[in-house]
Amino acid sequence: MKILHIIPSLSPLRGGPSQAILEMVQAQRQQGIDAAIATTNDHGDVTFLAPYGQLIQSGSVPELVGPSVPIWVFPRVLSQVAALREFAVAPAFAPWLWQHMADYDLVHIHAIFNYPTTVGMAIARAQGIPYIVRPIGSLCCWSLEQGRAKKQLYLNTLGRWLLRGCAAFHFTTPQERQEAMAAGFEGASFTLPHGVQLPAPLPAARCPLRQILRVADDAQIVLFLSRLHPKKGVEHLIDALATLADETIILVIAGRGDADYEAQLARRIRSAGLDPQVRQIGFVSGSWKTLLLQGADLFVLPSYSENLGIALLEAMAAGVPVVTTPGVAIAPLIQQHQTGLVTAADAPNLATALQHYLHHPETARQHGQNGRTLVETEFSWPTQAARLIEQYAELTQSSPLALPSPSPLPH
Repeated sequence: MKILHIIPSLSPLRGGPSQAILEMVQAQRQQGIDAAIATTNDHGDVTFLAPYGQLIQSGSVPELVGPSVPIWVFPRVLSQVAALREFAVAPAFAPWLWQHMADYDLVHIHAIFNYPTTVGMAIARAQGIPYIVRPIGSLCCWSLEQGRAKKQLYLNTLGRWLLRGCAAFHFTTPQERQEAMAAGFEGASFTLPHGVQLPAPLPAARCPLRQILRVADDAQIVLFLSRLHPKKGVEHLIDALATLADETIILVIAGRGDADYEAQLARRIRSAGLDPQVRQIGFVSGSWKTLLLQGADLFVLPSYSENLGIALLEAMAAGVPVVTTPGVAIAPLIQQHQTGLVTAADAPNLATALQHYLHHPETARQHGQNGRTLVETEFSWPTQAARLIEQYAELTQSSPLALPSPSPLPH
């Protein structure tokens, strides 16, 4: 079976989905599926260099982080206009798809509201190739309200027709599916979360991490590791820290985002007098990321909306208790399996959650262990890849399903 995955960007600056698709394709290939990715050379506000229109290994591109898998890369148009830049227009993408789409048994689309996945859906439908659409949270309530007018225009014109032609929606959590259905996107679908790679335990991670960060051995490290974006709620975490002057907390903010937004966060930290307690360390990967996750005392992601929450799964895989908010789709799972706390996305509630774990280390340890066990049993990549391959087999053996037309966004 040959599967083509289409995603607008593999840049780690775009967050968890870019990392997850590399791991997904690696796991599928390990189980005998001939899977590859078609994408652009997007790298945030810039682009990376790569041979275009050739099948290469992602590991040959220094800017890409994660497993090395086969990829096709096409140049994205650079624009000073943010909306055009985010749409990721790549003119060479469509001609290549017209020529090569029929080489594949099924196309797996990752994300909506961008040029690569739009032309991917259109050409797959035109050529009768079944395609799956994984919205990556694009059809959740919070996301649909961001840039509402543009999204409504897209959905009420070309987008409605394209989504009606997909064989199935791929949702990663029941909550994501429920929100999409509530917004009018009903039809064939399946729910299957990403897998997570289980890191080898680093029993001595605590000490070297504190040495690298140049903090006291008894400092309590709270880690925020995610793309820096207003929806992630890191401002509330900074404000919560400002109320905990009596605690020996070091907040590590790992991630990259828009330069103006990063500067805004730095000013917020400075004005709160928190410079000695906060480390903004930028994007992390590899062994440095592993050390951070396993050496931290607590992981916090106070996001307004996440269709899954890959960073939380990675923290749980590292055996770290987590704090998150109801807008994160795996929040019910976190509560059910006691792997962390779910609280409102505001400073007072976050401060209370931080104090709870810092003052109850045995509870923190147990919740961390619960998280590791949950990820190991339910979210390993071999298990998730096998389940996804079963879905592929069912969809390629049946004719593409015509989905009901989604309703316009509610007024």
